Amino acid sequence: MAVLLDDTLASGSSDSTIKIWDTKTGKCIKTLEGHTSWIRSLIVLPDDTLASGSDDQTIIIWNIETGECINTLEGHKDYVTSLAVLTDGTLASGSNDRTIKIWNIKTSECINTLGVILVLYSH
Repeated sequence: MAVLLDDTLASGSSDSTIKIWDTKTGKCIKTLEGHTSWIRSLIVLPDDTLASGSDDQTIIIWNIETGECINTLEGHKDYVTSLAVLTDGTLASGSNDRTIKIWNIKTSECINTLGVILVLYSH
């Protein structure tokens, strides 16, 4: 879920859609379609667009006003499970492929990939 402007919320779903809700009326005011699988994460970006991470291994950047897909970021090899905006305005995405990718939102370029080390403990 992500908090948007004007008392609205965005929610991602297993039906591959994002719903924009009016919190005062409880009504869905818009449905965003573009992913092909479960939506795991949402975040509002500094330019007031919305980013969504999905089990379809993509991140979509949305124009919240129009509901249109602005861009699709591709590069992960498994579910995109988390999104974060870094202090420099770049977007970080975490995935079940055990990587974190850093994206330039303006150019849609992956500018760095961080490998995640899995540590197993034995007793």
